[in-house]
Amino acid sequence: MSSEELHLLAIESGFCTRKSKLLPEVFFDLMFYASSQSHNSSLESLVSYLYSTYGIDIKRQSLDERFKEKTVNFVKTVLKRLICEQLPDMLISEDFLKEYNHVRIKDSTTFKVPANLSEHYPGNGGGLAGITIQFEFDLKTGKFLDLTVTEASRNDQTDSNETIDNICKNDLILRDMGYFSIEVLKAIERKEAFYLFRLPARTTVYDENGMEIDFKKLQIVMSEKKIDKLDKNVFIGKEKYPCRLIIWLVPPCVYQERVRRKRKEEKKRGRQTKEETIVRLHFNLFVTNADDEKLPAEKIMPLYRFRWQVELMFKNWKSLFSIHKLQKMKEERYITMLYTRLILIVIDLQIINKVQSQISKHGGGILSYQKTLQTLKNNFLEILNILRNDLEIAIKQLEKIYLTLSKNHWREKRKYRENFIENIDIFICISEK
Repeated sequence: MSSEELHLLAIESGFCTRKSKLLPEVFFDLMFYASSQSHNSSLESLVSYLYSTYGIDIKRQSLDERFKEKTVNFVKTVLKRLICEQLPDMLISEDFLKEYNHVRIKDSTTFKVPANLSEHYPGNGGGLAGITIQFEFDLKTGKFLDLTVTEASRNDQTDSNETIDNICKNDLILRDMGYFSIEVLKAIERKEAFYLFRLPARTTVYDENGMEIDFKKLQIVMSEKKIDKLDKNVFIGKEKYPCRLIIWLVPPCVYQERVRRKRKEEKKRGRQTKEETIVRLHFNLFVTNADDEKLPAEKIMPLYRFRWQVELMFKNWKSLFSIHKLQKMKEERYITMLYTRLILIVIDLQIINKVQSQISKHGGGILSYQKTLQTLKNNFLEILNILRNDLEIAIKQLEKIYLTLSKNHWREKRKYRENFIENIDIFICISEK
């Protein structure tokens, strides 16, 4: 983004209303510098950086006064522009899940924030103040489809209802049970799109004859007959909404671990674990409106495992960029710093996606997001040069990054762990048939 573009966005958002030595591009460079640090940056360190790098002498109080609502609007506008202007490219292969327009994977992360933010960012679950980040991306291209910062009291189901209009025809939506509601499933169908959701334990299921399915009896039958998977047309909920249900019986050791974790979780919340919930822990239950030809039952579990990529991304955002550990400061400065970290993450991931696309076209492997994000974070000045210099210099910097990332930043295959690479190979092979 050029200095001219930043100036226009600064004027549009009200950040820049008069001449100032703290130009929009200098302000962003300062915020990027702070976001690249593994520790929180004090006002003192920021004014020191301004003086040593740009010769700008400014007092801490004067800098602190620059953080106001218009500043927050400025960084929000920049983030929105970056997301809108992404250049989509196939991450892996043209044949990867080519049956769908987008494969939309969405999840959220929630964390506590300083109590002084409670007015605009109320917490949930007894927390005084908290923030939720909703993140959605297209598995086929890596493109960001949604990146929204909200109060923690706004839950996933509310987000699911309020973002239906973002879904396009022939999209495939992969989400966990937190986003589930029958109204959302109906809305997705009206959009002529497809869904794959985990089924919550509280949802009643009826067979094709309208009789409620007894999952305790079903577990006994499947165990005795050594059946590990069922694919049934069913009705769910009070309104008996028709859909396809895929049932996997989990091994006893997995069931016991689930029960242990669930009871511990419920005890922490001061609640008793319901018997029906314990029974349902025997199963992996998925609902979809895609038929067996569009989405074969044996491929549903490998496909759903891709959803874990969002949780791994959140883990990296927290460990590398400390999005959840900003120190206590006034609200406008806090939110500005958070959005700047997200902007830096968006830029880094776009670079990674572009490199991955080029590597895939030349028959290369799959990049590790953790390794590549760490390298890009450590090479903050190179990223800044790409953003600030002309096209020729930017291309040279990108070529240097490409060579670095294509050497030793591969995702490794691990025994007894989810194998992302093999999952991708499965769906490329399906598409080529």
